[in-house]
Amino acid sequence: MLLRAAWGKTRIKNMPELLAGVRTGIALSSGFSVPDLFQTWRRSVLAAVTGMKRGLESLHKAVDSVFEEVIEERMCARAENVKTGAENVDENLVDVLIGMQEKGDSVFPIDKPRIKAFLLDTLAAGTGTSGSAMEWTMSELIRNPKVMAKLQEQIREAFRGKAVVTEGDMQAADIRYLKLVMKEALRLHPPAPLLVGRESIDVCEVDGYTITAKSRVLVNVWAISQDPKYWDAPEEFKPERFEKGDIDFMGSHYEFTPFGAGRRMCPGISYGLASMELALVSLLYHFDWSLPEGVSELDMGEAPGLGVRRRSPLLLRATPVLPADCAE
Repeated sequence: MLLRAAWGKTRIKNMPELLAGVRTGIALSSGFSVPDLFQTWRRSVLAAVTGMKRGLESLHKAVDSVFEEVIEERMCARAENVKTGAENVDENLVDVLIGMQEKGDSVFPIDKPRIKAFLLDTLAAGTGTSGSAMEWTMSELIRNPKVMAKLQEQIREAFRGKAVVTEGDMQAADIRYLKLVMKEALRLHPPAPLLVGRESIDVCEVDGYTITAKSRVLVNVWAISQDPKYWDAPEEFKPERFEKGDIDFMGSHYEFTPFGAGRRMCPGISYGLASMELALVSLLYHFDWSLPEGVSELDMGEAPGLGVRRRSPLLLRATPVLPADCAE
């Protein structure tokens, strides 16, 4: 879904290498680095001495070549459409950005490096976070079979008799409980527990602490989402806690900000949630899920990083359920 919306295709050449490069970049940005302890010129010198700069430049070269090919392909396709008078029926994010570059009337100039940066942000933020969020949601459902049964009952009733659930079907369906389940999973397992680091513009004071200009600031949304001042039994998985309130994840309720808040909040919230909903509905509509034979308890350990993933892959046993069975 992400590739289709961003690049107009479901697969591209060198996709495994590209994803591997993105994962490596995320790992490098998540871990400890000596240059991060220093500011100004010392950071650049230490980055060169420790080899981090060389590693990042090599990684950039590999990823950049893939983006270059994607952009050139779309530019050639646009030129061919102009030449033949054909309508660009499969316009995607790359086309929109190229169009802005051609018009040249954007407040912020759009050039090829910026287009590549947009694509990198889209790929990095839209693959790992959604996949991780779905893994944690399925993990919590396995650990809470009553919630799983209630959710599957609602989904199978909403799409009764459907052979395949499509994006169009989702818009008219009553799947309110799924939204509650997703909220609760995102509360316990925010995709980026510390969000993306911010840099202060000027000196300011927060709760008695002085934050100097150009300081790197991290917001621990995981800790806020676990704070008993705001949440009853915060360690428990209870989707019903969202049933009566109006708390959402659009940044207006600061006790629950898995996607951030303000001007710098995640711009892909709607798309990410829609793709996550469709994937979860498909999994829960077509299959019953259980732990593999011989496994009595699910490992919920976390792997450290900018985005907290499961420490071990989620391995479950899927039992197919025919659409006719769902309609009974």
